[in-house]
Amino acid sequence: MKKILIPVDFSEHTEITCAYALEIAKKYHAEMMLFHTYFDQIILTETAFPDSMNMNAVYNEGLIKELHDQAEAGMKILHAKLDEKLKKEAIGQVTITSHVVGGDIEMELKLVCEDYHPDMVVMGTRGQGRNMNIWGRVATYIINHAKVPVLTVPEMKSFLGFRNIMFAADLSENNVRSLLKMVEFMKPFIDKIFVVHFVIGKDDSLKKMEDMIQEFIHPDLRERIHFDLARTGEDSQKALTDYVSKNGITLIAFQPHKRNVFYNLFTKNITKKNLYSTNIPLLAMPVS
Repeated sequence: MKKILIPVDFSEHTEITCAYALEIAKKYHAEMMLFHTYFDQIILTETAFPDSMNMNAVYNEGLIKELHDQAEAGMKILHAKLDEKLKKEAIGQVTITSHVVGGDIEMELKLVCEDYHPDMVVMGTRGQGRNMNIWGRVATYIINHAKVPVLTVPEMKSFLGFRNIMFAADLSENNVRSLLKMVEFMKPFIDKIFVVHFVIGKDDSLKKMEDMIQEFIHPDLRERIHFDLARTGEDSQKALTDYVSKNGITLIAFQPHKRNVFYNLFTKNITKKNLYSTNIPLLAMPVS
């Protein structure tokens, strides 16, 4: 773990997202890159211009410069806060860089991943104005395209840490590989791991879970890992929320799938909405 990319939008929640990234960076002595994209194209239809001006869109240079200056100012403030935190807490061997660019956020994130080659991406799921649709969509886009772990942090009041981690076992191909990868990655933080698959009615989940237990070999975690099959009943959200609350879960990890990032996660009744409703961070652990 050498590089952590942190897309930021300077919303109220940004500092909590950075706190999660910093906790990981401290353990691995990693570099953190703060990355912000501002929309730099002001589109005006041709009806906004005199008939003599034949154009479909223009760049309003004055407004774009204002957006750029605001973005640079916001980044400077955030960067300074984190530098001060490193100094105050005497955190060594962690470096912070930052970059501001204009463009389409999804495209720019893809480009920076290709150029920066991060070992992890940490980002929030809500943006300015509490617009979860836009920022949540971007988070899902990154999970779908990144080949590295992606930690998405919901709107939270404080940093919860990583003590009790739940791995969402969908019992699909490569689930054990994804679990082992998560264990090695989060090993410095783990108190307990709960490998859980939520089921409805009768199916072959028991046999698959038993096979998973046999395949998972990690002597160091025998006393700290628990494998569970949880019945959801008719209310899958309650089953998920109750399990998280009962076991003090502070992070949910899962193996993303290309077809749909949350496809077959727990059961067909557990959706992205269910996961966001738990209001705790989600860690996508892709398997290449």
